[in-house]
Amino acid sequence: MKKFGLSEKERIKSKKDFQKIFSLGKNQFSSDKKIKATYIAEKNGLQPGVKIAAAVSRKAGIAVWRNRFKRLVKESYRKNKYMLLDISEKDHLNIKIIFSPFLLNQKNNKIIKLQEITSAVVNVLIKIKSSL
Repeated sequence: MKKFGLSEKERIKSKKDFQKIFSLGKNQFSSDKKIKATYIAEKNGLQPGVKIAAAVSRKAGIAVWRNRFKRLVKESYRKNKYMLLDISEKDHLNIKIIFSPFLLNQKNNKIIKLQEITSAVVNVLIKIKSSL
């Protein structure tokens, strides 16, 4: 696993995983309520690690805006994933996180920048880390 990469093995893809996380997961909001993260932490001695996904409702905006949000979330996580990797390996946890916009939408935020998404993602990661 690369230190600052985001490989295919670090992404949530299956519908079964999405349903499990949304039904059983805990919610964590950024301090400015821009981003919501739903996550599950399971004990797993075989494959500890962190998997992420970004999910955006169609109500949030047009496809270009939704895809930009997903790209920015993945980039923000990729640069700051070290915050959770050490805990997951130390405690043998398998952590799965789905990021989604909470108060962000295209109507209120025509242009979203990496800096504002990064601060929200880092805030959520800190909250998740403290709750584990």
